[in-house]
Amino acid sequence: MSRYKTLSKPTGDPSSPIRRISKEEKASNRQWPDKKHLASNHDIPLPKPGEKNRIHSVLVALPVLMLMIGLYVYYSSESAQNNGAPVLSAMETRQGQFKSMSKVSGIGQAKHFVWYFVGEAAKGARVTEAQAHQLSQLKPGDDLLLELVPRVEGSNTLWVYSLSYNNTQLISPPALKAK
Repeated sequence: MSRYKTLSKPTGDPSSPIRRISKEEKASNRQWPDKKHLASNHDIPLPKPGEKNRIHSVLVALPVLMLMIGLYVYYSSESAQNNGAPVLSAMETRQGQFKSMSKVSGIGQAKHFVWYFVGEAAKGARVTEAQAHQLSQLKPGDDLLLELVPRVEGSNTLWVYSLSYNNTQLISPPALKAK
């Protein structure tokens, strides 16, 4: 005889952990709710035509606010870079070979970069528009001596403070204003 009971017929054995429920027993135990409860049922009244839904208004306004804050932060940072005084205590001197000049559109005014090789790595430094015109005579491969400074404390963006090529200073340090 098998150690396990078959489940094909209902057993009346109350000690068995498995038992089948007959159809009659299922029907008698089943209690249906008075009404269906849907996930969309809530006590908040729907807005009337012409009335504004507050949640919808916030969800529409949030991306616009985020965009405005992002543009403000970007513009503030760019303004500080463009109008900042050189931080001479963080000056770096580099030697390299001229690669090219580039111009990138920016908010308000274009950003100009001078690109140079240090070994195999290409590096870039920001220059003003007036300085970019002074560098028009450079050709790829020309040896450069650059003095680079940030204009904002702790910034990774370096600006050309002075640039020499063949012992000729193309960009000289700006004259300090007397106080």
